Amino acid sequence: MKIGIIGAGAVGLLYGGWLGKFHEVTMFPRTKEQARLLNEKGITVKGGMSPFTVSVKAQETPVSPGTQELVIVTVKQYDLSGAAAILKKMDTAIPVLFLQNGMGHLPLLEELPQERILVGTVEHGAARIDAVTVAQNGRGKTNLAFFRGNWEGIAALLETAPDAFPFRLLPDYEIMLLRKCFANAMINPLTAVLKVKNGLLLTNPHYANVFRAVFEELIALFPKLSREEMWEEVTGICRNTKENESSMLKDVKKGARTEIDAILGFMLETAARKEKEIPVSAALYEMVKGMERRN
Repeated sequence: MKIGIIGAGAVGLLYGGWLGKFHEVTMFPRTKEQARLLNEKGITVKGGMSPFTVSVKAQETPVSPGTQELVIVTVKQYDLSGAAAILKKMDTAIPVLFLQNGMGHLPLLEELPQERILVGTVEHGAARIDAVTVAQNGRGKTNLAFFRGNWEGIAALLETAPDAFPFRLLPDYEIMLLRKCFANAMINPLTAVLKVKNGLLLTNPHYANVFRAVFEELIALFPKLSREEMWEEVTGICRNTKENESSMLKDVKKGARTEIDAILGFMLETAARKEKEIPVSAALYEMVKGMERRN
């Protein structure tokens, strides 16, 4: 299968590396320099297993990925408008998969002309080391669901995925995205403010008290979500990634823009629409926004 990947950050490199083992992958990074390096060196994936390197093709992002059988968009949510402009010039029959945190990108997807759109959530941990190297800091799976249309080719993607990098197709994209957004809204802002790894949200009793307070605020917004299941899910993520730093903490450390608006901002908008108060979550939002402004 010919797969194009828009974005060559941590997530883009991780998927380019793994999918490049079984498919013909073309990366569409932001810069000509990264495209040159990817063409020369391929992608190297490091982590808890033997490192491996795969060859890929690469072109700078402004090029339309129009000859692909699947296009995966891995840029951060605040950069999606640029990717959308490229997709609008592409053959609308080519399926597109979006891998972003949060749920703020759904209105943008409504405006796209593509006949087949999938959304996904990423459970793997990933950290970009350099322009061609990514560290896989924890294994999970990729959850997929159709936002629009259907696609027979999804079977080939699911069947060729190795056990170490599995894909799972789910029936309800809203519930899938909401569960991931909920977990991110609990873990990412708090670790970014406290500047701690995920596991300390459970093992430090004072941090754990705040963690539980955020949970109680957010779970009250979504009666469709099971309280017991969500608590097990978010605490399980913290335990399984106890030595990991959240993507938001990494962004704060780098002085980069965060995805706070797409994640916790969505929760605040939901609370306002339902006329509910979530003061602890609101305080965390303002703290992260303040750090963004400082940087």
